[in-house]
Amino acid sequence: MADATIRVALARGGWNLRAPNHPARRGTVQRPGIIGSSMKHPQHRPGPVPARHAARHAAQPAPPRPRGPRTLPALWLAAALAGFVPATQAAPIAASADPHTPDAAEQAPSTEHVLTLMLPTRDGVTPAPDTPYRVFLTGKDDAILDTPRADGILHGVTDAQGRTARIRTALPHRADDFTLLRRIGDGPWGHFFQLLRSGDDEPLPGWPYIMTMHLRWGEQWVDLGYTTRQGATAYFSHDVPAGSISLSIEGRVTADGSCFSELDAINRKFAQNDADGARERIAAMRCAKTPTQQLDLARLLLLAGQPDLARHWLMQARQRPFPQWLKPVKTDLLRERLAVQQLLGMPELVLADSNALQARQSRRDGARAPTGDDLANNTAYYLADFPDYLAQAEEQARRSLDRYGTRPYNQGTLGWILALRGQTEEGLRLMRDAYRDLPRDQEMVADYGLALWRDGQREHATRLWDEAQRECVWGVRMHSALREAAYPHPYFQPSGSSAVQAYRDRCDGPRIKAKTRSSEQT
Repeated sequence: MADATIRVALARGGWNLRAPNHPARRGTVQRPGIIGSSMKHPQHRPGPVPARHAARHAAQPAPPRPRGPRTLPALWLAAALAGFVPATQAAPIAASADPHTPDAAEQAPSTEHVLTLMLPTRDGVTPAPDTPYRVFLTGKDDAILDTPRADGILHGVTDAQGRTARIRTALPHRADDFTLLRRIGDGPWGHFFQLLRSGDDEPLPGWPYIMTMHLRWGEQWVDLGYTTRQGATAYFSHDVPAGSISLSIEGRVTADGSCFSELDAINRKFAQNDADGARERIAAMRCAKTPTQQLDLARLLLLAGQPDLARHWLMQARQRPFPQWLKPVKTDLLRERLAVQQLLGMPELVLADSNALQARQSRRDGARAPTGDDLANNTAYYLADFPDYLAQAEEQARRSLDRYGTRPYNQGTLGWILALRGQTEEGLRLMRDAYRDLPRDQEMVADYGLALWRDGQREHATRLWDEAQRECVWGVRMHSALREAAYPHPYFQPSGSSAVQAYRDRCDGPRIKAKTRSSEQT
């Protein structure tokens, strides 16, 4: 299915293939190098992908809420995904695992199969026992029979030899006609990627990758590993409609083969529900000595659902024995530490590290106009999620206004904080003014609407969200705010419903920005 392929160049220093938070179909950038193909679809929606769901350019999604000047640490390519691709038609690949018999590609077609989930490591390919999986027929006019949801997709956990349950089909097939993927999670929405070589479109097997999901406070790792012999990643299943998924395939973490292999081995143990085995692997790690390595391990542990253990390693990364404590923490490490602390919900440490970074920015810029991230505003918005830190949040927001001037994004942040602190009238006034400048920013729409809702102005909030729905405004913050208000957004219907499909049919096409008064005058 060519309309699901995204061609991108491999850039020195790392690049990521990103699925934007705004609902989208596909974006392509054709360069020599590697092809990243990303599949995104509900767990259960049979049927072909209509031809009208062709490409839209990746630059079309609504931009994220501005938080002041920003710098990008690596090349990020916005890649709109092939939307809601049914699992039985999801990819132009044959199978993502070897069958348990050695001559699978040559065996006679059969209506019954038992496959073995084979996963690559740094040193080869091994069976994956006790591992969740997802299997379906690839691009065939047939489907697996007797699946729980009657959708042709079989989920399960491999046995001690890495084998699936028995698979039955109406028509005979070879083992290579199936796609078998390692599975993470069990939500109604799902994604996986396939890497292909440009030019010949050959799969790129054994390539290390990290898959991340954009959450409210940053990019969280959701999986890491090596691509299968068909170039496929694991299948990540979750409950966030139109979630933003990214794939990093060349960067600092994946470039270090021996350390990445250790992280992969730990991830496999947790995937097999073997927490004791994972801790044994952690105890034996050779790559958990430097603060950067300890922060990587903390990210992995958060991925594995071990937040307490992740915080332990975060605190290890903060330790600075003599003579290291005599020198300031490097800025790159401080930023990485700040990002992990945000994901772990540690406001006191976030505030301390943000203040340190802001002080460095001030010394660097001097009397000149400020450059770089508006860390004060970012920190204010983050601290607003913690009731005990609202006073510090307001101080940070006002610092942003003093340093960068009054802008819609920091005006909206201060308004949100004031509303949370009980100064509702002034907070709503600031948010109203900010909303006028950023009416399609999903965080602005969510916060302003929710403040109105909590103030009892529910009709006003509903009109605001109705307009946002007409304009296809969506994101992680909208998801949580509308859930709180029980607003009937189409994305809260079952993922395969006609309401969801109708919304995507309307919102996933190219959108043209309306003229503004200022643009008409230029």
